[in-house]
Amino acid sequence: MSCRSVCLLRVLGAVSALFLATGCETPVSGSRPNATAAAPTNLISIDKVYVGDQIRVVMDAPAPIPPTETTVPESGTITIHMGERIQVAGRKTEDIAQEITQIFTEKKQVFRPGRLTVTVQVFGRSVSVGGDVRNTGSFQFEGGMTVLKAINRAGGFTEWADRTEVQVTRLNGQQLTVDCKAAVRKPNLDLPLFPGDRIHVPRKIL
Repeated sequence: MSCRSVCLLRVLGAVSALFLATGCETPVSGSRPNATAAAPTNLISIDKVYVGDQIRVVMDAPAPIPPTETTVPESGTITIHMGERIQVAGRKTEDIAQEITQIFTEKKQVFRPGRLTVTVQVFGRSVSVGGDVRNTGSFQFEGGMTVLKAINRAGGFTEWADRTEVQVTRLNGQQLTVDCKAAVRKPNLDLPLFPGDRIHVPRKIL
């Protein structure tokens, strides 16, 4: 065997070993989005603001200022007093209040330091559960809520429920499928929820 042939065989052997070590699975084209691919825990913090939240910004100052009440849009930015735009999604309410205070006392100097108190309130948080559960409806969102916890709040599955094909629809229209039967055995597969999420439990096809 020539030297060139030996070198070629060694290269092919190295490539084959690398392929086996890294795995040979390839994603299936057009496969549905599956929530079990990535379901991090502790995703939701009760003291943070999220897209879909209804919030109220109260600015207590010597001159009366009407409170700002709005639903956080997908951009995560809201408009408050004097047309000031504030990024709120993913931030703690106390940090948002501190930034607003700094803007109007230090940046714009509308109020003297200590003469403005800002409070950011979150209300109207809910998730809805429909389909084959015992009590359909909307339920108050709670920090750390997951698909299984929300279904338990709805009284649990009916005997006709398909627990492997539970659908979750986000406010932005994103749809995910959760295998709740598997999530019972492996809690890391239980999808964390956001305010405004809609859960639908389909019926088994007999």
